[in-house]
Amino acid sequence: MLNIKPRVIIGSSSVFLDALRIGAALTVLYIHAFDRWFPTKAHSPGEPGEPSHAAVVIFFVLSGYVIAHTTISRNRGALLYAQARLSRLTSIVIPALLITAVIAVIVKQANPELYAAHSRGYEWVRYLASGLFVNELWLFSAAPPLNGSLWSLSFEFWYYTIFGLWFFRKGGWKSFILPVLAVLVAGPKIILMMPVWLAGYLAYILPRPKTGKPIAWLLVLLGLFVAWLAVTYIPFIPYRIGYTPLYYANQFVTDWVVGLFIAATLWILPTGTEPGTEHRFAGIFRKAADLTFPLYVLHFPLLVLWRALFGYQANNWAQLWQALTSVLVAASVLGILLEMQRPVWVKFFKKILGTSNSSPKN
Repeated sequence: MLNIKPRVIIGSSSVFLDALRIGAALTVLYIHAFDRWFPTKAHSPGEPGEPSHAAVVIFFVLSGYVIAHTTISRNRGALLYAQARLSRLTSIVIPALLITAVIAVIVKQANPELYAAHSRGYEWVRYLASGLFVNELWLFSAAPPLNGSLWSLSFEFWYYTIFGLWFFRKGGWKSFILPVLAVLVAGPKIILMMPVWLAGYLAYILPRPKTGKPIAWLLVLLGLFVAWLAVTYIPFIPYRIGYTPLYYANQFVTDWVVGLFIAATLWILPTGTEPGTEHRFAGIFRKAADLTFPLYVLHFPLLVLWRALFGYQANNWAQLWQALTSVLVAASVLGILLEMQRPVWVKFFKKILGTSNSSPKN
């Protein structure tokens, strides 16, 4: 394992990370809603700059950065790492799949045409595969169409798995067998996007440039601006996202570039090595940021449910904002309820893995 002194992420830097996560989640929600209420103004699939996909790239970079922080600053061994990661994912994804299935039944009864537009057959296979995080292995892409956002959670699961098997290996050539096997099981799509996740990890472990806070924050803003330019103007390389052969990993080269600029921003972000004073708004931002995960995995089925129950008028701004507000509130309430049941999942994986009484929160 690497001998790296943990960063202390507090104050404005902590608020910035949470704000970036909140902004990315709200971007996904808004774009997915806008594209359906204003189909003639939706982002053209033939042009670069799809905002919701760029938001997922931000999530991947942030994930690598946060996992680096938790494993280095609070390293409690491989089993507790597995317990934390599995309980975090399953406590949201499994209930989200059940909620999606219930919504599918309601939509099918209330608006069969809308349901048909979000069905591709083999529904139970898609739900099972997504629950086991195998829906994106190799050249398959099999998340339920009513909740396509789950594609990225399969990627995340395998990044956690590959990284954990590598980070906690014991030494010697045999210790590389399991990480290599995990890479082979995950397949090309997931691995081609992994440099984006690893860029976040490197942003944490590489020594920060020695700059004053004002200069550092100026560079952070510049990095975000350059990342926005990359998203907006770099074409999809090598393929357009969402189609064969690699589906959501199709523009992996473009995503590498965008991820590099986001990671550079996190690398420059002012952090310390000693405890300091927490920002007065840090708690508010942290609570809001904690709800971005359930918002991400529930927003789309909730949008479809809203349309099925209340109707749909294209190009209607008032109805769009009604739907956005309703989904945001519903997802937040469900997110709070799901967070309350997370200890059940922690207890479950404690029993399965035989871990101690510690209860990792991240």
